[in-house]
Amino acid sequence: MKIKKSIWCMLVLLTLMPLTALNAQAGKCKLNIGVTLHPYYSWVKNIVGDTAVVTPVIDPGSDPHTYQPMPDDLKHLQGLDVLVVNWIGHDEFIKPMLKATDHENLHIIYTAKGLPLLPAWGQHYSMDGEANKVVYNSHTYIGITIAIQQVQMLARELGKICPENALLYKKNARVYIKELRKMLASALDKLDKLDLNTLRIATVHDGYAYLFQELGIETAAVVQPRHGIEPSARQLQDTIKRIKRAKVNVLFAELDYKKKYVDIIYDETGCRIYKLSHISNGEYSKEFFEQAMQKNLDDIVQAFTDAAKEQKDKKK
Repeated sequence: MKIKKSIWCMLVLLTLMPLTALNAQAGKCKLNIGVTLHPYYSWVKNIVGDTAVVTPVIDPGSDPHTYQPMPDDLKHLQGLDVLVVNWIGHDEFIKPMLKATDHENLHIIYTAKGLPLLPAWGQHYSMDGEANKVVYNSHTYIGITIAIQQVQMLARELGKICPENALLYKKNARVYIKELRKMLASALDKLDKLDLNTLRIATVHDGYAYLFQELGIETAAVVQPRHGIEPSARQLQDTIKRIKRAKVNVLFAELDYKKKYVDIIYDETGCRIYKLSHISNGEYSKEFFEQAMQKNLDDIVQAFTDAAKEQKDKKK
């Protein structure tokens, strides 16, 4: 009996060894990873768990679009082993900060590297050999499919920096990605049940281009010439004309947006207005991206449901 009990204990220990060994190895490498944007904090935190420190470079209430770094902000870069950046227009504040510090040993991960980038609204790819530089849409963190690509890349790159944690990072990334895919699949399933043939949308800015692309929705008009830049009177007039001509019935504005021209568009066109999160403000947390994106998807589904119902009622 004692022999059987001993054998059973040995089997239990052998079963637990891979997990125990993995956790033991994970304790050897403790990175301090800096991030420039809220989604990056959530992505990295879900990948590394408690095996690393994740440090926001700017405070929670700061606007990354207009943020101007102060000398005191350089303290956020001290002690970092890794820095995760957008680098294509959405965290411009980090560039002068890096210039002002010695970052020779800092591993910088460029999240947009290798992504299938979209040109910014009004920009076009050059198909005839022109040398004009394409301005790419920097909102690569507002979307599910494109987020998954970046989470996979971050897990790989962080695993290269900490090889002893590579398997754990890969495993955590898979678990996180599975949840993100469920969110997207659920939204697509709901949209597939709607008649969207007459749906036409416009957005205040082109920050949601990647998200609408994966939902299969084309944007008929964009109000702001660039994010944060208010349209001139002529640009606003042209946008209103495009909205009317395209028979837009839904306008997506940014959450907490208080722009007078949004009201003008509503008065002139009568299209429904819904608000989406830009996922770039608020407290940093592991769940922030997932919660904000779920809210965006829910609001988009609700907007399309309302628009489909309105069109159906008109046919009666």
